Amino acid sequence: QRLCKLLASDASPSPTMAPKRASTAAAGRASKVAKKDTVASKCKEIADALELAGKAVPAEVITLLGSVLKHALPVYKEERHAFQAQVLDMVQKTLGDAEEALKANAAAAEELVNNGDAEHARRETAVTETEAALAAAVEAHKQKHEAKADAVNAFKATQEPLKEALAKQKEGDAEAMETEKAAAALKAALADCLAPLKEKGGAGNKRMLNALVKQLTAVELEDSLLTAVELPLLKTAENRGKFDAVILEQLDLALAEKQAAFQAKLDAAAPAREERAAAVKAAQDAHDAAKTASEAAAEVLKEAKDAEAAAKAAATAAKDSAKNF
Repeated sequence: QRLCKLLASDASPSPTMAPKRASTAAAGRASKVAKKDTVASKCKEIADALELAGKAVPAEVITLLGSVLKHALPVYKEERHAFQAQVLDMVQKTLGDAEEALKANAAAAEELVNNGDAEHARRETAVTETEAALAAAVEAHKQKHEAKADAVNAFKATQEPLKEALAKQKEGDAEAMETEKAAAALKAALADCLAPLKEKGGAGNKRMLNALVKQLTAVELEDSLLTAVELPLLKTAENRGKFDAVILEQLDLALAEKQAAFQAKLDAAAPAREERAAAVKAAQDAHDAAKTASEAAAEVLKEAKDAEAAAKAAATAAKDSAKNF
C-alpha cells in the first residue's frame, strides 16, 4: 500500500530552487546523491514487490515493468512521457492486485488457523473414510478377479461338449446327407434329361442320354432297364411303339421306387438328426453364453481395478493432507 502511494505521488524531489550560495554547494551535491540513492532504492523495492504478482501477470510483463520503472519513476510527474505514465499506472495496478491477493491469502490462512481443530478433524475423518473405501475396493477387485477366473473356466468347459456334439452330428448325419445328395441329383437328372428326352427324343440327344444313364447307374437302377431305355429315348415321340411305351412305363415305376426309398430313408433318419441338431444348438448356446459372461467379467474386473487405483490415490491424498496440516 505504501508503494502504491509512492507511485501515485511525485517520485522526484521538488523543483530546483534558485542557486544557493557557494558555501552550500558541497552540501547540495551530497543531498542530491542521497536522494538519487533513495530513489534507486525505492525503484528496487517496487521491482521486488512486482514479483508478488508473478502468478497473475506473465513473467515477461513483470520483467518489462521492472526494467522501465527505474527510468520512469525518477522523472518529475509533469515531465514524464505518456509511455512512462502508462507504465507507472500499470505498476500501480499490478501492485494493487498483488496486495488484494495477499490480503485474500492472509484471510484464508487466518480462517484456517481459527478453524484448525475442525479442519484437522475433517482431514482425519477423510483419512478414515478413504482407507475404508480402499479396503472395500481391494476386496471388490479380488472378488471380481475370482469371478473372472470362474467365468473363463466356465467358458473353457463349454468348448469340449460343443466339439463332441459337432463331431457326433457330422458322423451321424453322414449317411442321411449322402442320401439327400443322391436324391437331389436324381431329381435334377429327371428334370434336365429324362423329361426332354421323353418329349422329343431322337438320335441327336445322345449326350443327354449318356448323362441320364450315368445318373441312373449311380442310383443302382437295374442293368437290363438301363440298357433298354436307350431304345425309346433315342426315338422321337411319334416313332415310338407299344414296346417303347412299356419300357418307359417300367422306367417311371423304377424311378418312383428309388425316390420313395430315398424319402423313407430320410424320414427314418430325421428324428436322430433332429436330436443331434438340438444337442449342437444347446452346446453352441451354452458356449456363446459362457463367452459373453467371460467378456462381461473381464470388463467388470477392469472397472474394479480402476476403482481400486482411484481409491488408493484418494487415500494417499487424504493422508498427505492430514500429515501436512
